[in-house]
Amino acid sequence: MFPSLDSDPGIDSFEVNRPGGAFVEVRQPAIAGREVERRRLVDAVRRIVAAAPSVPEPLDPASSGPLDDLLDDLLGRLGPLVPEEEDRLARMVPPLPVGGGDGDGPFGEADVRGSVVVGNATGMVSGMYNPISPSVLDVVDGRLVGHATFGELHRAPGDPSHVHDGVVSACFDVVLAMANRLHGMFGPTMELACTRRAPTRIGVPCRFEADVDWYREKVVVATGRLVQEGVVTAAASGAFRRFDQAGIAAVGRLRTSRGATDTTAGPVPDAGPDVTRGDVP
Repeated sequence: MFPSLDSDPGIDSFEVNRPGGAFVEVRQPAIAGREVERRRLVDAVRRIVAAAPSVPEPLDPASSGPLDDLLDDLLGRLGPLVPEEEDRLARMVPPLPVGGGDGDGPFGEADVRGSVVVGNATGMVSGMYNPISPSVLDVVDGRLVGHATFGELHRAPGDPSHVHDGVVSACFDVVLAMANRLHGMFGPTMELACTRRAPTRIGVPCRFEADVDWYREKVVVATGRLVQEGVVTAAASGAFRRFDQAGIAAVGRLRTSRGATDTTAGPVPDAGPDVTRGDVP
């Protein structure tokens, strides 16, 4: 029996599902039951991805052949192991509860912190099973935080020292949405505004912080900031459609019946009455 992340705040979220680290169950079918093995594989690919932009061009093009052959062989072995693409509609649904559905978390999680850390396991921003994701989400003192050290893949064009602002915005989109989820509110982004206050540097650890600012019956607004060595380099505010569990399931059924190619959407219902930050659950 592994301890939950909630039970020990000292557990390092970066080491989750690595050999010797804390274990958190992942419910995604392609990963479930193979969490540690998949993590090792993704970490190896992550190192390759990080190193690839820095590999110098060989003076003799023919000398790159052995490396190319090695990578081609690896891809050939991995190809048959790749599962069928998961239903994209599942991306809208909050991750299933970790360790059962009878816990005290907003969606019945028995381990709230664990459910946030593994979150969208293959997500572009915070998926620990995605080799290009730059951040790991966590819960500290009841608030959503994201830890990141941006690398070569995240550089701004023509600026070798700083992170692309679009990458920062993408991270805010996920961080704010997960802050909503921590309060039991979940739904797609309606509007996102990001303000750059200072350049975010490559290779320097930074921290996203986010929380719900206010919400209405069908809309929730969250705000956040990005801090690097004590300096706020960016701030963001996002408005999100607020679904309950029944609403999420209904949207999934509706889109399934329409078919994947039909993106028609009806009018956004009235937002409902205001609820102040002090009433945030």
